[in-house]
Amino acid sequence: MFRLLVQSLCPTIYGQELVKAGLTLCLFGGCSGSDDAVGIRGEAHILVVGDPGLGKSQMLQACANIAPRGVFVCGNTATSAGLTVSLTRESGSGDYSLEGGALVLADRGVCCIDELDKMQHAQHQALLEGMEQQRISVVKGGLALLEGMEQQRISVAKGGLVCTLPARAAVLAAANPVHGHYNKAKTVAENLKISAPLLSRFDLLFILVDRPDE
Repeated sequence: MFRLLVQSLCPTIYGQELVKAGLTLCLFGGCSGSDDAVGIRGEAHILVVGDPGLGKSQMLQACANIAPRGVFVCGNTATSAGLTVSLTRESGSGDYSLEGGALVLADRGVCCIDELDKMQHAQHQALLEGMEQQRISVVKGGLALLEGMEQQRISVAKGGLVCTLPARAAVLAAANPVHGHYNKAKTVAENLKISAPLLSRFDLLFILVDRPDE
């Protein structure tokens, strides 16, 4: 049965059964728990790294379409607020209103991020703290991006507005190597424009290497 499920995920992409198996397990999710009063998230975060043209984007798009609650964003156009939460002030009343970003909209679902390597440092930091703490604190003067993938909540306190937004999302991301093709002589961190702390937040890492026929 599991093999059938794996083969049914993005059938237009031939092969890549191991990657599809990991994505399938992520779609099913896990069980949240606690250990000595410390919460344990049930969602797995997956990063797919590889040369262009190997179907990474298509597999992520398929996951976003299959999931009951799936959000797909592209790293080269996403902002920190687009990933977490944006705070706007009404022109008439002066009150603040919140608009959830990708992590909030994907609560209890999956957040698929393509072109992760194209994100700027600010977006990486927002995602990093979102994956770790799963909460976002908004304080007077701006956004303090403390969104976490461990605590799975987003706390907001600004302009008299105090609330907590859930962000219990599994992050499925795809990235291309720095120079277009993966260099086996270098580490994963050296092949990507991604910090080591952010890289360590992913539970599963798949490396796809294009081997053209001679």
